[in-house]
Amino acid sequence: MKLQCQVEVINRVHSSLNIRSNGKYLRSTVALGKEPKNEYEYFILLFSSNNKNGTKYKVKCMKQVFVKCLNEGKVTLRFDEPPHDLCIKSEVIQLKSFMRLLKSCITGDSKDLKLANLSSIGVTAKDIAPTKLTINDRSEFPAKGLPRTLKSLYIVGLKLCNFRRDILLLNHLSILDLSNNEIEKIPPEFGRLPSLSELYLSNNSLGLSKNPDWRWLFGLQKLKLLDLSGNKLGNLPKDIWKLQNLVTLKVDNNSLNKLPTTLGRISTLRYLSVSKNNLQTLPCSLMHCGLDHIDISTNNFTSETKGPILTDFTPWEFYINSLVHIAAKTVLKHKFFYAPNIIPKTLVEFLDNSNMCVCGKPVLNDKYYIIKQFDLKDFSISRHVIFNFFNKNSSVGIECFFCSPKCFMK
Repeated sequence: MKLQCQVEVINRVHSSLNIRSNGKYLRSTVALGKEPKNEYEYFILLFSSNNKNGTKYKVKCMKQVFVKCLNEGKVTLRFDEPPHDLCIKSEVIQLKSFMRLLKSCITGDSKDLKLANLSSIGVTAKDIAPTKLTINDRSEFPAKGLPRTLKSLYIVGLKLCNFRRDILLLNHLSILDLSNNEIEKIPPEFGRLPSLSELYLSNNSLGLSKNPDWRWLFGLQKLKLLDLSGNKLGNLPKDIWKLQNLVTLKVDNNSLNKLPTTLGRISTLRYLSVSKNNLQTLPCSLMHCGLDHIDISTNNFTSETKGPILTDFTPWEFYINSLVHIAAKTVLKHKFFYAPNIIPKTLVEFLDNSNMCVCGKPVLNDKYYIIKQFDLKDFSISRHVIFNFFNKNSSVGIECFFCSPKCFMK
């Protein structure tokens, strides 16, 4: 049996001489086999890119096995001769299978074991665990499923209608490109991928559903780049602000009428592209993002200034409001953690849907707002603004919310 893994070899003699290990894990192949002349004598062969001939370890020379972190995909094999510790990291299921075989070899319960002779075991380039895979045709999908060691996966232009659920098993995946397919729905379990940082879903059909399920998106806490261009989207979820590490957001060529007012709560957002939509206004919260680049070309921005009149509302409505509003403002101002298992779900939705005042403070209602015209040449919403209006007018309507009469009068 061969196990694709990462291995750090620690020489205990070096440790006794105060020579520190470099602490680096190498992509390796660990093979378990038997001696041709003795069917009951087993060996472990360790291959790596730096050791293509392999190092042989006798199983009978194994001193100790550390399996405390087996469920995390980590074990350590300690040998008397040579005095090495093999620190192994691998996919959990494969590692457990390997350890079961190794246990059978150690205990002597090896009647039904079918292990190759060490003389016939070799290592090839395919034995090295792959971390990147590009699939250009449906016939190229691996028969045994996608390798669990993948960090980058590109499945582009295959006209896939359904999301491949074997992707959900790729816990090391950091880059996923499913562009130019016909995917309409992504399962909620997708949000459990722990390492995903770049997600390309352009030119799919996620917006065909009237009420798309966005639960798959909000669990991706390490996501830095999200491309949803060309997906026939009519709106974006207000909960998008939960992607607190998002740096780049692309939603070009959709049917968006407005952007979520909560978008400005993503303090890490630097690149925003919303060209070729039906936007009429922009939320004032974008003023607090610190954007480096924004593309708002080819939209339908309104040239009207409209909104409520201050005399229509009493100071009581502006300043006091309900006790729930006061408590909610405090939670949002100090960024206290909240979740459905701590407070009622209705309050969670109330907090999630909050707007942002022009001064940056939270606003818990949408009554007090105006649409005000700003000239993008003079308005510092971003360092680099791309716009393309047919009338050569660089003004755009900004939807401004207010937390007090003082902000309203500005």
